[in-house]
Amino acid sequence: MLPSWWNAVAMTTTKGFKRILLATDGSEESEAALLSTIAFAHTSSATVLVAHVWNLELHQNHGHRDVEFRSDAERLVDTAVGRLHDAGVLADREIIRADVGHVAAAIAGAAKTFDADLIVVGSRGLSDWQSMFKHSVSHELLRTVDCPVLIVRNRLAASPHESQRVVLAIAGGDDIAPAARAAIAAAAAPGSVVLVVHIAQTIVEPQGFVFVETEEETEATMSTAMRMVTEAGIAVERAVSHGHPVAETVAETAESWNADMIVIGSSRMGTVGSLLFGSVSHHLLSTTGRPVLIAERIRV
Repeated sequence: MLPSWWNAVAMTTTKGFKRILLATDGSEESEAALLSTIAFAHTSSATVLVAHVWNLELHQNHGHRDVEFRSDAERLVDTAVGRLHDAGVLADREIIRADVGHVAAAIAGAAKTFDADLIVVGSRGLSDWQSMFKHSVSHELLRTVDCPVLIVRNRLAASPHESQRVVLAIAGGDDIAPAARAAIAAAAAPGSVVLVVHIAQTIVEPQGFVFVETEEETEATMSTAMRMVTEAGIAVERAVSHGHPVAETVAETAESWNADMIVIGSSRMGTVGSLLFGSVSHHLLSTTGRPVLIAERIRV
């Protein structure tokens, strides 16, 4: 049975994302994120907020050059907004001051104020994604925000077309619905197709308990996700694998199926499936060059 709240949200997800926050730093990765944002915005007539985090630790000791750095930041976001306008996308801008230890909070605050239903970032993030990963900012961002987060690694992987080939990688339990909703929104354009992939696993928890997924549980998981996608009017295919490790199996499936994007369930829940996918989502980002959309968190 579908969750009781499913019918109430189905109408919004079938029409795609409506309010997108694009975090940019002018890098090649941000260019890829911009292309993905344009594709999504065209599909759903979304409004986009282009946000740039101005790193205070980098600029605070430069004195009179503060105005120069501010001008550079404005030029950066104005260029991105101009690109969006040229593509027929309604967009605005915001420059946020934050030190490296509060970047995730700055992004989350901007997304909350804007009421974003999707955050898009390049894989290097805002000011310096590599240094942010060292500070676990990506994890902090996912922990802080509830909305889906799309992480795009490179320009070649950013889909230049609107119809999408979406791999929906699901575990079980409470992760199914958020992941399916994100995939439905990602595949909102006509001609899109979703491949539902389930990696059946034997999981040994730290306490020594062993969870072995049965064929009945696998089929129930697949049926629930596929029914959600089908009822949204989107073509769907299926694949069940017993591969291990999970991230590599999902990445290989996406590669062989020529996917435009991978959608994975949120790691922000407490089920066994979410415990499994918590590490998978981060591992997947280093395994695949394709955009990865991490689904929303449902608070209960």
